[in-house]
Amino acid sequence: MIKAIDFFCGAGGLTRGLLDAGISVVAGIDNDVRIRKTYESNNRSSRFIASDIRDVNIGVLRKELDISPRDPTLYAACTPCQPFSTLNTMRAADRRKSLLLDFAALVDQAPPDFIIVENVPGLGASVGKEIYREFERTLKGHGFLLDADMLDAKDFGVPQTRKRFLLVASRHGCPYLPRPITKERFKTVGDAIRRFPAIAHGERSHSHKNHVARKLPPHHQRIVEAVPLDGGSRRDVADTSILLKCHQKNPKAHKDVFGRMAWDRPAPTLTCRCTDVYCGRFIHPEQHRGISLREAAALQTFGDRYEFFGDSMLELARQIGNAVPVRLAKLLGASVVQAQSGQSTP
Repeated sequence: MIKAIDFFCGAGGLTRGLLDAGISVVAGIDNDVRIRKTYESNNRSSRFIASDIRDVNIGVLRKELDISPRDPTLYAACTPCQPFSTLNTMRAADRRKSLLLDFAALVDQAPPDFIIVENVPGLGASVGKEIYREFERTLKGHGFLLDADMLDAKDFGVPQTRKRFLLVASRHGCPYLPRPITKERFKTVGDAIRRFPAIAHGERSHSHKNHVARKLPPHHQRIVEAVPLDGGSRRDVADTSILLKCHQKNPKAHKDVFGRMAWDRPAPTLTCRCTDVYCGRFIHPEQHRGISLREAAALQTFGDRYEFFGDSMLELARQIGNAVPVRLAKLLGASVVQAQSGQSTP
């Protein structure tokens, strides 16, 4: 069985998908100690290690995790998205950009058999092109064959439009990214969250873990109630006097803010503020509130029993929004398993 280390593991979306694909994830590593309980509670066969990747001694770590040179090994790295995002206005000064090269240094010191990398589109585009080329040179220098492309999660059974740069690499045969499985009908918001019981803003349902919605201030609540149901936009609000001053002055600014999701379409890309109505098209299709944490998790294809722990809505939403959708992660894991068996096909 393939043994995997999940670097930048976050709340465990990639770990959960790899486990579901039959890969033994022996550890998840992240420098945010607050996610320990979420990660360990839901992935009990995996160990959480609170560490900065720059402090990892990969040789010592492999011995601690009982990974021998004979064990087929996978390193997975979902480096922080923000440094390469087109929304990041501080890209040039963002020191997190070097994290991919820090990961490359670990590969260089103790090459695994397989690699998975996930990041926002900017990694393969102009913003991160030079860093990616250097990373690619490291992999090819150790005999890795690569398949890398921009994929959209909605093409793989995830009820969300979520474009990401993905890479699989192997030193044992030619690897292939998973091929789209959705041919005619994408999974929709309705498919994912219509089943959850109705709640008001600020309320919690105890029938489902984490089914709680953010409390809205009165002026936000007035706007939400005025946005038409099932896909309505802030621009559809008749009484523009109730809108925020910045939106009255510039109606085109951040056009999806205070927008509703639509039942019969995939959700927009979930972010670390995915339960905040003033941070995107995150209003429930028909209830006058933002989507709940549980609904956000469902849109990321976490199972209903996957529970998130933290001290605030913001912290929990960050865990969910930053995760790799579990269903896509499982397909990535299956690609690695196929590469190991020599059965991978384009």
